[in-house]
Amino acid sequence: MELKRISQIQLPGQRFYEIFLPILFIIIGLFGAFNHALWRDEMQGWLVAWQSNNLIDLWKNNAPSGHPILWSLLIYFSKNITGTPVSMQLMHWLLGSSAILIFWRFSPFNLTTKALFTFGYYPFWEYFFVCRHYVIAELIIFIFCSIYHLRRTTYIPFALCIGLLANTQALSWSLAFAVGMTLVSDWFLNPYQRKNYMRNNNWIFDLISSITISLSLLSFGAFSLLQVRDSVKLLTSFIDIRHFLRVVGQIFGGYVLIIPNSSRFFDLILCALITLILVFSTIIFIKFYRPALTYFLSGFIFLFLFNYFLFLGDGSRHYGYYFLLIISSLWLALSNKDKQPTSSNLQNLFTKGNLFYFPRLLTICLAIHMVVGIHMVINDFRLPYSSGKETAQYIQARGWEDSPIFATRDVEVATVSGYLDREFYLPELNGYGSYAQWANRVILDRTKTLDEVQVYLDKYPKVNKLLLLLSNRSSIKNLEPGESLYFEKFRVKADSKFENSFHDSEMFYLYWVERNLD
Repeated sequence: MELKRISQIQLPGQRFYEIFLPILFIIIGLFGAFNHALWRDEMQGWLVAWQSNNLIDLWKNNAPSGHPILWSLLIYFSKNITGTPVSMQLMHWLLGSSAILIFWRFSPFNLTTKALFTFGYYPFWEYFFVCRHYVIAELIIFIFCSIYHLRRTTYIPFALCIGLLANTQALSWSLAFAVGMTLVSDWFLNPYQRKNYMRNNNWIFDLISSITISLSLLSFGAFSLLQVRDSVKLLTSFIDIRHFLRVVGQIFGGYVLIIPNSSRFFDLILCALITLILVFSTIIFIKFYRPALTYFLSGFIFLFLFNYFLFLGDGSRHYGYYFLLIISSLWLALSNKDKQPTSSNLQNLFTKGNLFYFPRLLTICLAIHMVVGIHMVINDFRLPYSSGKETAQYIQARGWEDSPIFATRDVEVATVSGYLDREFYLPELNGYGSYAQWANRVILDRTKTLDEVQVYLDKYPKVNKLLLLLSNRSSIKNLEPGESLYFEKFRVKADSKFENSFHDSEMFYLYWVERNLD
């Protein structure tokens, strides 16, 4: 049977690997939780929750971020585990580990596919080491796949899945829509589903409760997103071929982690053709099970339209949703492989023995993901994701953490603020803060940093000496540690620079500013 290539086949010693590989994943992730240096997006989430004294504060602090509140809520309730950002990292580790355990316990894939996926880019790195809300979407969609059979008796768990996905992140609405469309189409097109479900004496109560839960949570998630509706830039032209191909490039990235160069039309067209083969091969492979096909197509269409008209996406973390849709649709299909009709065995361009046979393509894609995932994890232990942690430790080691600190840009220096657990004077806010407050901040000319320092000194005449913390994008160039710049009213002396960072913008520079008291 063709589906056996990526469904369960018992191999010698398989039980050992089914236990060893998930445990290895969890242990490596735990080391990562204690050693990964957070960068600005991660620290922003921590500080929003850490600086909130109650749930009302949490809502107010989170609203300008453009994300629903679920992730901030989880951080808020876990923040006192250690009272440091490690609390968030441990919580994130628990969610990521739970997703993989569910994957190993309930997914129908064979050992090779499970191993390649587990140590792939998204589950091993982007959605495991990097602490963001994306891990919630991964976990919820895996829960949905593992409990799909429960639809015969209740819809309440699925209503929760839909509602929680809608409150995770804007792109997660594609997954929520896919789940909803799958359940609705199955209800109307599958008489056996209705018959089994109505055997429950309380089916009307269950159905009304499920609809109420999902609509309530969907409404709340939509309300959260509407807080930043003014920041959404709608596509000005309904038809834009280059933009269309860029969105197709996002799908290509979901399969193989490569985004075509948008400035080169040939690259866009070539990747679009390859993407067409990959998507069509996926559809041919799962078409025997209608719910899986409905799930795949509805999620892809929703996400594609969202990318095209509202938000293209910014980096691999966003086009990873296409990857989640691919894996979860295969999960649904293979879990019901006994429903495969004999007609699917007809030989064609996408069947066994052909170059475009989907299990072969999937293995290649997952192998690419695994190589990149392992590389990123090893690199994270070798090269900090941000030098913010190192900068904070340097300041603490010298007992300067209580000194007046002027810092910019606010977006980047949040990492240092979080590790020091204190506020800085941020010129973008014209006052003190610890993270980017999107609703209140102003964008400053980075070449005017020292002018803003003068504004600070005029504002606080009793401060004669302060630490100046600058990110790489706003640093004073060509000033080495020990060198000084002299101005009419103050002197700037370079102290240290911290450039051991994966992100260029997360390199930091420390200076001492002293008034001229003559």
